[in-house]
Amino acid sequence: MHNARWWGRARRAGFRKKAVDATLGLLYAGGWPSAVTRAVGLQGTLRVEEHEFFIGRASPNAPALRAVFVSDLHLGPTLHPRLRDGVFMAIAEARADVLLLGGDFVSFHARYVDQLVEPLRALHPPMGKFAVLGNHDLLADDGYITDRLAAAGVTTLVNANARLAQPHDDVWVCGLDDWDEGDPQREPTFRGADGTRLLLMHQPDGLLVVGDERFDIAFCGHVHGGQFLTREGRSAISHRGPISKRYSRAGSFRIGERNVPLLVSRGIGTSTLPARRHADPQVHVCRLVPVAG
Repeated sequence: MHNARWWGRARRAGFRKKAVDATLGLLYAGGWPSAVTRAVGLQGTLRVEEHEFFIGRASPNAPALRAVFVSDLHLGPTLHPRLRDGVFMAIAEARADVLLLGGDFVSFHARYVDQLVEPLRALHPPMGKFAVLGNHDLLADDGYITDRLAAAGVTTLVNANARLAQPHDDVWVCGLDDWDEGDPQREPTFRGADGTRLLLMHQPDGLLVVGDERFDIAFCGHVHGGQFLTREGRSAISHRGPISKRYSRAGSFRIGERNVPLLVSRGIGTSTLPARRHADPQVHVCRLVPVAG
């Protein structure tokens, strides 16, 4: 395995964006932003959100599938270690069948993913651990991040899918590459997934690529719930993608002609602006209840 490089395969990021990211990484060295924001209450309070979704299955008599979804950890100098540890405690306590990770594992440098290896390795959901990459992962060294996730037993899906084991072998996790900095492709993402499809993507704008392709529930993050909201309810951060703008406050939605569930997470950490306000971090515990497909 190579040492972590400064840059990954981000397709849109120019020199200026990379230079700003590297400069902030140097300015934030030592983790002082997370210490300061935690001291003044601007890391937010971790929320464990319980959801129940009714999902079409080949057999409505199949057992319910318990999934934990976590996105946007943004490991690095802007995430306090106590918040990180709280996330993994919540995941362990949920006793999930499957763990879904929505990308943006790091901010500023890929080496921060090393903090994840042991906590992830200690988790043993029987149906596996699956991830997609986010725009910040692609701005960093996404190859290094993928390798380190693999060392922790996590399968990273880049326009690919994976079938779960029995008794959930009619279920596929379909992972789409990042809409902004990646190369998302609909056809390989769903190829061969002829049962129930759990769509995992980093940001809501992946729906622009998916189009009218069938899926049964979608999980994404990226928007941070606005991350830092003013008293008037305006967000201090903005998003380029039109669907991310639509779902910037995050939440649970129903979309499309089939009225399928879309879960948009506020995520855990922060990126450029190292603070949260009125947008607490979330771990999602989802009970996927079978119904006739």
